[in-house]
Amino acid sequence: MMLDDDSSSTSTLLLETVSSDASLSASAPLLPPGGRSTGVRADDDASLDPYVSPVETEDRPTTTPHVSLGIFSLPIQDEDLAATPPVSPVSPASTRVRGSFRYLRGADLDGMKYDFAIVTHRQKTQTGANSPEKDGVQARLLERLTENGLDVDVIEGDFTRMVRGRGNGSRYYVLLVRGKYEVLAAYGRKLKFQTWLRSGNTREVESLVQGNPIITPADRIQVIDHIIREGARIRDSDPQIHSIFPVHDEQVNEHLLKEFIQTPKLEHLSESFLVKMREHFGEKVAYYFAYVDFYNKSLIPIAILGVLLTCFRGVMGTPMYMRFMVIWAFLVSVVWSFWFLKSWSRRNSELNYQWENNLETKEIKYRNPNFHGVTALNPVTGQTDQFYPNWKRYPKYFFVVLFMLLQISIMMLIIACWITVFEVLKVRYPKSGIFSAQWFYILGGGVLYGLFVDIFQWNLIVTKAARMFTEWENWKTLEQFEKSMIRKLFIMDFLNYYTWFFLLAFVYVLPGAGDTITNFLNSVIWKDPPNCCFGPYLDRSGTECRACPPSWHPMSSMESRCIPCKGWVTFDINHLDLEQLFLTPIIVTQGLNLLIAVIVPWIHRQHHEQRLKWVDRKAMELAKKQGPRQIIADMAYRDEHSHLTNMSKARFLENDEEQMEKLNAKSREILFQSEQDDYDPYDDYHHAIVQFGFVVMFSMLWPLMPVACMIVNALKVRGDGFRICRTLKRPFPRKAGGVGEWHTMLHVLACTGVIVNIGLVFISTGAMEFFSPECSSQITEAMGGDFKKFRFGPDLSCFSLTVRMVMILVTEHVIFASIWVFWKVRASIPARVQLEMLQREFKFKTKLHEKTVRKVHERAIVRATPPMEDSRLSLTKQAMQGAHRRRSSGGASAFSTNQPVAPLAPQGLRKIRSMKLAGSPGVERSHSNPSTPLTIRRKDVVKGNGSKSEREPLLSSKTLAQAWEPARISSSWSGDNQSS
Repeated sequence: MMLDDDSSSTSTLLLETVSSDASLSASAPLLPPGGRSTGVRADDDASLDPYVSPVETEDRPTTTPHVSLGIFSLPIQDEDLAATPPVSPVSPASTRVRGSFRYLRGADLDGMKYDFAIVTHRQKTQTGANSPEKDGVQARLLERLTENGLDVDVIEGDFTRMVRGRGNGSRYYVLLVRGKYEVLAAYGRKLKFQTWLRSGNTREVESLVQGNPIITPADRIQVIDHIIREGARIRDSDPQIHSIFPVHDEQVNEHLLKEFIQTPKLEHLSESFLVKMREHFGEKVAYYFAYVDFYNKSLIPIAILGVLLTCFRGVMGTPMYMRFMVIWAFLVSVVWSFWFLKSWSRRNSELNYQWENNLETKEIKYRNPNFHGVTALNPVTGQTDQFYPNWKRYPKYFFVVLFMLLQISIMMLIIACWITVFEVLKVRYPKSGIFSAQWFYILGGGVLYGLFVDIFQWNLIVTKAARMFTEWENWKTLEQFEKSMIRKLFIMDFLNYYTWFFLLAFVYVLPGAGDTITNFLNSVIWKDPPNCCFGPYLDRSGTECRACPPSWHPMSSMESRCIPCKGWVTFDINHLDLEQLFLTPIIVTQGLNLLIAVIVPWIHRQHHEQRLKWVDRKAMELAKKQGPRQIIADMAYRDEHSHLTNMSKARFLENDEEQMEKLNAKSREILFQSEQDDYDPYDDYHHAIVQFGFVVMFSMLWPLMPVACMIVNALKVRGDGFRICRTLKRPFPRKAGGVGEWHTMLHVLACTGVIVNIGLVFISTGAMEFFSPECSSQITEAMGGDFKKFRFGPDLSCFSLTVRMVMILVTEHVIFASIWVFWKVRASIPARVQLEMLQREFKFKTKLHEKTVRKVHERAIVRATPPMEDSRLSLTKQAMQGAHRRRSSGGASAFSTNQPVAPLAPQGLRKIRSMKLAGSPGVERSHSNPSTPLTIRRKDVVKGNGSKSEREPLLSSKTLAQAWEPARISSSWSGDNQSS
């Protein structure tokens, strides 16, 4: 995010309002947490340059390096060479606080913590090459970083080249970056102010002026990232840069894992856990864990009811269970879902208030670094800016729609294949039950389906395609980019996950619909006749048709003869068990996701660690064989661009084996982090939102859905925490006001869940038939009193499709009207938070009004006073100043006409501004033109003329009123002399 040099007068006035009222003004020195002055003042923010006065750098160890391989002892370099960057020295006239550079030794690692790592490619040189290795690229990077006040330690990593005999040295230089507090404070103050200008609120002003700009580790990461990318101009796009990323704090990660993530008490310590996550990983990550924690706890009531409903299913009997199932469906999809959304909105507001965020803004605007556009004048700021016309995105939307149509076509084919496999397994292995052959085969099919949908299609196709299309659309801010990305992912989620369930629940259950789809697929793929027979329409031998299924082609619908299908797609509505078909993909997919997300990266880390350990051990053995004399002889002493190369070779001499292993372990850790994936919140939110959709839409079919989701979530939140601490790069901290656009998606899913459950009740399950005594008796007679073979499905002989559609429309309107009333009555912000917010806002506006009135009054005095009366105005102001001092000290009057009057200092003007001269209607009308009668009359009031009632509103206290007369007399006397 770029810092702006200009700020509006309103923002300045807001800051002055708070700073003038506070005991600690903005011009006071800013102290670090320890309380020691850093030499950088808070008012040194006239420019982006944070280096106003030189500050002492941290003390460095001053040991002289020696050869320590046990062969001989020899000092190899001066300490100045180790602590000075291999670049030109700093100009003596420079007032900047420069950072320092050193080539890290094993002994220096004890107790060291780093904020960022920059992994750079090292130039490849062959063994015995005549020309020495050049380190100009690294030298330029070090120059930029140290110029901006950052401290840099350098180590090497990955000696694969050296071990395989393909070159000297390592593949990478690793630059470990740390920031001095005073440097980060100066940058952080600017960054915090600009962030507040874009998305701040009145509650943040006091902390903005008086507060410490670097409060949490997340603040440090944001500021250092800004210094690297905007100050030093070091970007990932540089071909010499392998990776730039914030470094994990291992002590913090261990604390999070041991105290929270890996313990069963995580849910009880959720508040402390959220505070830690926000401090170290930022608000965007913390909001995800806050949402999952709140969502999982909200599942408890319906999870208990779902377990009870399942337990008493056998006791109630099928007719009673079907009636209770309707109540259960509307309880989950209507009552619970919208109660949860409203409760989460209130919880979101509470967190926003605690974290001093804007309650109205759910996303903080950050500029998209990949945006490009045409340059034009911004009508708001009056400055040049980049724009991208919206009409250029419309053709791109067309290709997005084409991709989605292709995706849904593929999904329909996959669904037909899965149903066919399910049907074949049902016929070949009729014995059902847990741990039966049919159970294992269906479970295996669900695993394959989950692997395809959630691993192959989602991770390898859908997310990459959505990101590619969104980047192609070229959005200006990350907020716009994320909204567009989330909407694409949400629609593709429907096509990936919910298409399967919608087709099964609303298409295949209809009599004849599944047969028509099966015939269509056999005809298109295997060129079968439109009315070929399959599955239940075949005789026992399977070679003749017992009956002809309905044809999808109108020309073949009247034919009475048919032949068996050549295609293998088949379907039998009697085997369509929605509970089994829904259960396997849901549970298996969630379990596979959790397993793959945690186990696969852990295996990759172990492999990476073992491989580099072996390489480091071999490199150490080669260095020992080479000998110290050869190492020293190979150094390029006369090449000014080989400082790092010489230090790289000397590292085997400076450090013993224990210290070398420390350095190698650190480099292995940093290189593994550089190879890790970036934290992607889309993936975590995607699974959470999909699961919410399953709960609100399909809990009717499987009442144990909430309790199953609770178990999966309890494992997943721990798995996600483990991934962030161990198998992913440290997330870049970003401010947030909630879950962003995913909150809108939750509302869409809740509304969709209402419609889906209405459709399940009135069409798919056939539950409404059990509310009719005639239809219930008819179904009981048809089943012969035995409901073991009962399957969900409508009985159109009881209620026609037209009657069902009318019932759906009426019920849907009534439910949504009730939801609208509930949403309007129940506030989204708790009353306590609303009251405190209004109190703060009222207090702030009052201060702002008083300060504005004082400024307007001062301007009115200046406009109303002719140039010849400047001396009298000075006397008047000085008299008022003395009265203010007398009032505050409680002493005698400071005004005396016999005493000489000193010139009014600038500090006196500031104190005049702080005097409470508010409350006069005349002052509030000082915006009027000076030539009006009202302004002319005000001139008389200021000069001391006019009635007492006209003068009193300008005087804020009795002391000032008493001091007014001497001041008026003095100014009148001066004016008489001047006129004479």
